[in-house]
Amino acid sequence: MANDEWEQLQKLLKFTYNYSNIDTVFVQSGQQITWEYGHIEVPEPLKGYFELLRTKLQLQPLSSPSHIIIHNTSYKLNFISCNLYDSNRYLGSIIVGPYLLEDPAALVMQDIMFDNHLSIWLLPILEQYYLSLPLIDVQQVNNISEFLAYLAENSQFTDHSDSAFEHISYDFRSQNLLLSDKLKDKTDLSPSVIEERYRNENKMMSAIEHGEKQKLEELLNDVTWYSIPDRFPSDPLRSRKNLTFVTNTLLRKAAEKGGVHPVYIDSISEKFSIQIERTASVQQLSELQLKMYYEYCDIVRELALKPYSPPIRNAIEYIRLHLDEELSLEMIAQAISLSMYELSRLFKQETGQSIIDYINFQRIKAAVQLLENHNLSITDIAQMVGYNDVNYFIKVFKKMNGITPKQFRKNKEHLQ
Repeated sequence: MANDEWEQLQKLLKFTYNYSNIDTVFVQSGQQITWEYGHIEVPEPLKGYFELLRTKLQLQPLSSPSHIIIHNTSYKLNFISCNLYDSNRYLGSIIVGPYLLEDPAALVMQDIMFDNHLSIWLLPILEQYYLSLPLIDVQQVNNISEFLAYLAENSQFTDHSDSAFEHISYDFRSQNLLLSDKLKDKTDLSPSVIEERYRNENKMMSAIEHGEKQKLEELLNDVTWYSIPDRFPSDPLRSRKNLTFVTNTLLRKAAEKGGVHPVYIDSISEKFSIQIERTASVQQLSELQLKMYYEYCDIVRELALKPYSPPIRNAIEYIRLHLDEELSLEMIAQAISLSMYELSRLFKQETGQSIIDYINFQRIKAAVQLLENHNLSITDIAQMVGYNDVNYFIKVFKKMNGITPKQFRKNKEHLQ
């Protein structure tokens, strides 16, 4: 076909997809899928049964010249096809589907499994796949069919205006008995492949939860296990973005289980959500995903409170969230409903530091980061980390670092 014909055909395909909101493909006369619009991916264990289903449809029936055909299969997966011609030469067909006409309730799914000789272990996967498919009624089927007929009749790809619809039913049950043998090795491996992927995902989340950076690096070096097919074949970037959003959620939950306060997790999660949406290529997403793994692991290593008892966890969280305010043993004990004596005893026992030493350590650690900003004066930094007396801040800083904040800043400048 000429370029302008290909362009018109693509427009027809896109119009059909936008109108029906159902996966739409163009299959050429050689049963080859040329273009595809849609987002529903067949799960790996079901691909041997469903992936090539469209190519098994009888697109050029001998019984009538009708160019609109409604296909019903024994899987209860349905399709609508529209044949396109150049004069009398068949070019190919637009196929809309799969779609369902019946709610995929549990009993229906069991009937499909039994009638089509599918292995029982596939049932939960089959259920999830069917739940992802569009459910429409007969009137909607007729509307889509009429829409296809109208598009074809008003394009250059048909030489007749016969709008009669033909129905064809398919029984794949006998084929599946043979198919099961051919796919036996593959389907037997499918559960183990899926299990392996989930095991490794759990290992990854465990490494994040415990802040185990070396273990995380070992898992990330094995790239094969988290290679997942795109859910949006026509838009791989959108597909990868959605998967990266899911990864962000999983990492957030792992950090929370690791004992990081939700305030910090929410901040990092929100940052990555914005960055994911702003990425413009799959390569950028891959780089961002690696950054996410390491940053969540680092935040657990730095901020996790899991090793501590609930009272000390609450005390540390209170200190971190009020670091720029006045803090005292009495205030913290009152905030977490514990006596000053018990808080002081437990804190020293579990952290090896007194509460005052811990507060000073956290404040000076924050000050070290702020000293890199030359727009902030020493007094500004002292106030930002909770010291109203700049001289006391300098005294504590020198005690911990051996030099004053001013000298520390100068030394950093020389190193740079």
